[in-house]
Amino acid sequence: MATYEFRARERSGAFRAGVLEAGDEAEVLRLLEEQALLPVRVARVQAAAAGAPRAGLFRRRARPKDLITYTRQLETLLESGISLTQSLGILADQTSSEPLRQATLRVQQAVEQGNSFAEALAREPAAFPQLYVDMLRAGEEGGVLVDMLERTATLLEQDAETAERIRSATFYPNLVLVELMLAFAVLVRFVLPRYAAFFRTLGADLPLPTRMMIRLSDFTGRYGAALVAAALLVAVGAVLYVRTPAGRARYHGVQIHLPIFGEIVLKSIMSRFARVLAALLRSGTPITAALDIARRTVHNVVVEREIAAMKEGILGGRGVTGTLRHSRVFPPLIVKMLAVGEETGSLDKMLNKVSTYYDRDVAYLVKNLATAIEPVLLVVMGLSVLFIALAVFLPMWSLMGAFRH
Repeated sequence: MATYEFRARERSGAFRAGVLEAGDEAEVLRLLEEQALLPVRVARVQAAAAGAPRAGLFRRRARPKDLITYTRQLETLLESGISLTQSLGILADQTSSEPLRQATLRVQQAVEQGNSFAEALAREPAAFPQLYVDMLRAGEEGGVLVDMLERTATLLEQDAETAERIRSATFYPNLVLVELMLAFAVLVRFVLPRYAAFFRTLGADLPLPTRMMIRLSDFTGRYGAALVAAALLVAVGAVLYVRTPAGRARYHGVQIHLPIFGEIVLKSIMSRFARVLAALLRSGTPITAALDIARRTVHNVVVEREIAAMKEGILGGRGVTGTLRHSRVFPPLIVKMLAVGEETGSLDKMLNKVSTYYDRDVAYLVKNLATAIEPVLLVVMGLSVLFIALAVFLPMWSLMGAFRH
């Protein structure tokens, strides 16, 4: 048996795409005829692409810009009244991204078999990241799938733009630090040992900075392989620890409290939470159910706990802001704005304003990221250059002093 992709036209004139298991192409045509479908295209799928997504580190993934375009197109198709399965068939035929095309065909087939859209997306991690699945699950459960597609596309665009700005802002500091580390390594490994041997033959005493760098050179030369192995073990251990519930909570807590970057992460989470919750409330979803759905889109255990406490506070009669008043995660601004929205009965509108405010704030922070990093970079560079200069030139000054005497 082989797997065949097909695109066919229904009697109504609508297009339909999918995959079928068959012995040959003639059998595929017969199966389509039995379903009252007029074949337009039939093609055999290679074994590597036929089944579930390939596992492993080298699995092909959809590019962010392709996923953004795909999401915008799906939003437009659904908004125009085309059914979900037909929209997926159209997208499978139109998208230029092979990972997205293959995943879409499998998603379409899963939806036709009775699975929810989010469940089908969750089976395709190479094409649809977890955040994407959770956002659309929230829209599907809340009956606002089109709105959530628009919000998800906007979020993907913002994430891509933020990532690009961060890369641009940190390129020069990273380049300087790498060059500084390389210079330090060359100096310690090749220059200073010969330098020190020369001064030892003269019987000169080496100053403290030079002795420190020479000892560092001896240590790395003797235990270099062990240090690399230890670093790899620590990295693997850290990854495994972060995958545990306790490790994930600790990592997420550190993530939102990092200098400079922590504020960007936290405000991005607040914007996403506010926008999703507003869309769900606007669709008529009860607030406790909306909080449960929105909680799954923040992807931060610490914030998720605060949202769970917010839900418990509502059930206990304390309201939305009664629980958040003493929160260590939610900024005072969002607590005050939510209080106003709760009192005036316009919580969804206030949440949209909160999201818009944080979107602008994140854009401003990222834009000025280079300015915030420069002082730290200058201090690190200054201290490093000073230490290297002392280690290199102090022995020469000591030797010149000895010759004078």
